[in-house]
Amino acid sequence: MAGAPFFREGGMEIKSIMCCCGGGVGSSFMVQLNVQSLLKKHGIEGVSVDHVSVSEISMVPVDLYVVGSDLAPFLKDKPRVIELDNIVSMPELEEKLLAAFEKARNE
Repeated sequence: MAGAPFFREGGMEIKSIMCCCGGGVGSSFMVQLNVQSLLKKHGIEGVSVDHVSVSEISMVPVDLYVVGSDLAPFLKDKPRVIELDNIVSMPELEEKLLAAFEKARNE
């Protein structure tokens, strides 16, 4: 698959992604759908994607968090965080998501 090398060739795998927002309902769910769409577009399989509010992130250990830049301080202790300046920008999400997989592959 075209995107498979982003998480299958050595390094630390990304197997789970959590999209976070203030309430854990609207915007995080939208970002979740966008992440799932991009993973499918790039042929990346075997990655679970979910969404929660920032108050729930400590209960759910995952490999990568996706959050708007306004909420990034809540995730400062997490090792892998994609910080989005514009949560509805697919090009920004795609660029940062693929960069995160590439970085994880090289860790």
